Amino acid sequence: MLHFICPVCGAKINETNSGCECSAGHTFDRSKEGYFNLLLSNCKNSKDPGDNKEMVNARHAFLELGFYAPLAQKITDIITSLKPFSQTILDAGTGTGFYIGYISDKRKPYKDLFLGTDISKNAVKIAARNNKNVECTVASVYSLPYPDKSADIITCIFSPYAINEYMRVLKDDGLLIIVSPKENHLIQLRKLLYSQVNPLETEVPTAGFPVLKEEIISYNFTLTSSEDIANLLTMTPYVYRAPAEKVNAVKNSSSLELTADFKITLLTKHAIDQRRNY
Repeated sequence: MLHFICPVCGAKINETNSGCECSAGHTFDRSKEGYFNLLLSNCKNSKDPGDNKEMVNARHAFLELGFYAPLAQKITDIITSLKPFSQTILDAGTGTGFYIGYISDKRKPYKDLFLGTDISKNAVKIAARNNKNVECTVASVYSLPYPDKSADIITCIFSPYAINEYMRVLKDDGLLIIVSPKENHLIQLRKLLYSQVNPLETEVPTAGFPVLKEEIISYNFTLTSSEDIANLLTMTPYVYRAPAEKVNAVKNSSSLELTADFKITLLTKHAIDQRRNY
């Protein structure tokens, strides 16, 4: 059973031998990796929307080494504390599927339904290939192919803040988890790349929805190879924006001490008991 709707007309989707079809006759193929491409041509802003193959491969290589695993664990702990039973969890802007894959692995006993969507086909290929228990689609977070009030939890981890669309898809008691970088995130790297380091934008637009709580997670980690450093650079916008000579100098480094600094903002349509601890 598929859990998305037709991106053309919004009708229910039924699975077929080769893909899926809605009641109005719109058809979509299933890729060999198992995902469905639901991004309509009039919703594309380029021939190949989203992160390119080089950025995606670098991000996958970096994340798989576990440098951001403490963040993934914190998100999992929050979900389990507030929603300690079976959930429908949608990762909006799932990228290579690292976070939804981590959460699904840790929450196996809960028998959740896991959904992941991203505008980058390059990223979704990896997400679908490595997470067979996640239903993956290519789509824009600003036009999610899911029915109203169909998700218990939406995670938005370094993804666009499509707040109104997230709240449309969330159930009335649903939880929206937004992860954004804080002021000191990768501060050492930014100082190496720029003569003047501008503050990161850390304000999370909530569109008037109640904020349940904010959590901060900050820790240090060390990259010990030029390959890992190059992957980190390539997965960030810095590699395109910083002076080339400084980028190359950092890439040639053999080690780099860094700070991970994240803010986790919890939003909900309706108040959840804020006396709970997690």
